Amino acid sequence: VKRVGGGSQERWRVVISDGEHFIQGMLATQINHFITSNEIQENSIIKINDNMTNLINNRIIVIVLNLEVLNSTPGLKIGNPVDVGTAPSVGGASVVTAAKPLYGNNVSNPAAQSKPEAVNSNPYGQSRSPSSNPYGSSNSSRTAPQSNSYSNSNAPIVRSNMSLSEDNHTPISQLNMYQNRWTVKARVTSKSDIRTWSNARGEGSLFSCDILDSSGTDIRCTFFKEAVDKFHPMLQMDHVYTFTNGRLKVANAQYNTCKSNFEVSFDQNAEVHEVADDGRILQQQYEFLPISAVEQTEPNSNIDLLVVVKEVHPIGTVMSKKTGQELFKCDLTVVDQSNVEINLTVWGEKAKTAEANFANQPIVAFKRLRVSDYGGRSLSSSGNGGETVNPRIPEVQPLQHWWNTQGRTSSTLKSLSTRGGGGRMDSFADRKTLSAIKTDNMGYGEKPDWMSVKATFSFVKKDKEGGPWYTACVNEEEPCRQRVKVTQTTDGYWHCDRCNKTSEKCKRRYIFSATIADETSTSWVSLFDEQALQFLGEEHTADSVYDRYFSDSSNGDTEGFDGLFAKATSTDWIVKCKVKNEMVGDESRVKTTIYSLTPMDYVKESRDLLEAISKLSV
Repeated sequence: VKRVGGGSQERWRVVISDGEHFIQGMLATQINHFITSNEIQENSIIKINDNMTNLINNRIIVIVLNLEVLNSTPGLKIGNPVDVGTAPSVGGASVVTAAKPLYGNNVSNPAAQSKPEAVNSNPYGQSRSPSSNPYGSSNSSRTAPQSNSYSNSNAPIVRSNMSLSEDNHTPISQLNMYQNRWTVKARVTSKSDIRTWSNARGEGSLFSCDILDSSGTDIRCTFFKEAVDKFHPMLQMDHVYTFTNGRLKVANAQYNTCKSNFEVSFDQNAEVHEVADDGRILQQQYEFLPISAVEQTEPNSNIDLLVVVKEVHPIGTVMSKKTGQELFKCDLTVVDQSNVEINLTVWGEKAKTAEANFANQPIVAFKRLRVSDYGGRSLSSSGNGGETVNPRIPEVQPLQHWWNTQGRTSSTLKSLSTRGGGGRMDSFADRKTLSAIKTDNMGYGEKPDWMSVKATFSFVKKDKEGGPWYTACVNEEEPCRQRVKVTQTTDGYWHCDRCNKTSEKCKRRYIFSATIADETSTSWVSLFDEQALQFLGEEHTADSVYDRYFSDSSNGDTEGFDGLFAKATSTDWIVKCKVKNEMVGDESRVKTTIYSLTPMDYVKESRDLLEAISKLSV
């Protein structure tokens, strides 16, 4: 046992023997503790559970990755082992042959190809080569200086069972941290949007993609900074590429669900080339679950689904609490032959193109959907989750037959997203009444509760000082996006502390309270700009109402202002509300916020009532 290097690069060189032959080796850094704790000493007996081999200077070196110590007190040397490189041939074949160099780096000396060069003597004292004993001095002198090739060699290391594909590409399943040079050939199965980051060390951009090769293993790849501009436009879903010059690291299992234990980082020095698709790599690998199984699936789990996109809901936006940025989202209602439907949310660019991509109720295979207990049970497509419309897999045909013959006209579908979150309206059967806020103790859970209710607006509190709105920054870009409040300066301008800019004008956005009522109760609710525009009409923006009734040129037409809100009051709506208990000062209050409104469709409502009555048992 000999120490090589120091500090954070400390490595340990060992000579291992089975009693007949010995071979040089190195301990992987993750098992250095066996040496530093004295669990391994000279003549310790170990069991090697995992290893790799490397060819350095035409000599096999064993890299020990995992081991067990079988004896706590080392004894004497076992047997009289000889160097494996000088082992005699049996039947014309060498007992031990050298590993094939990665990428076909042939040894120029033909004699060296048949037998590795014997450079070290027997470490147990019997000199069998011109080299010295690695355990100490030797009477024989070296024929040439021997450099230390254990700590700085760039030769590739391979597992003992590793093999290259016929076109010299390394299988993803065989990648390991000890390889410096490799090339994989794989299909892009998912690709994220570009994201930006900023911290004390600087700022930049990144994107990720998952790639799958013919070994059936996928791996997460992340491209940084200059590589983003270079490769994000180039990499296309379902296309096949070769990838070289990446840096491997251990995968973070919390965020990475690929089969490989590693993930790859690429910078501007990466080499990516599109190659012909020969059909040997699958389009994607799935482990489908029926939607009915989602109800028993733990939140934050990742699942694959094959579904019919029954409905695409309007695109919406939410503000990210982490970054303060506006995120685009689109809710889908998806269904399968388990007669269950669920709400599925796609984000970012996928949300913007959802209406076009999922038109005409296609069959879609979704990969790595995240399960949430938000609004009952719901699903979310992560940035690295992939989807394939009308995939070329055998499971599509029975699902298509079910949808065409039963599913499309079924009225008995069960919805797991009974509260649906803020993005979709509940079905008639899943609606609640306002009295349920108290009777069901809504809002007191860890997460907010959601409810849909048929209600009438009975009062609007519009007479607060300054009007039923707030003044926001006119900057449409980050970080304000016309949402951050601004203050008026003494000279009449508007200043934003977020972007530190001053403007002549501001952007007014609605925010006010109202009361809604049904046959069981009345409740105060809050409305923000988007919901207020649904309530009053898209043409009645806060800025236009201010200019019409409150500006210097409006002559203070308070009757017209009151008439606008009076016209909207006493109207019937289906409203989607979020209910959450919040602290207001020292007082705990249950706050109800409207997230969407749908005008009452009296014909549809009558039909739903008649259907519900017909199901009642006498």
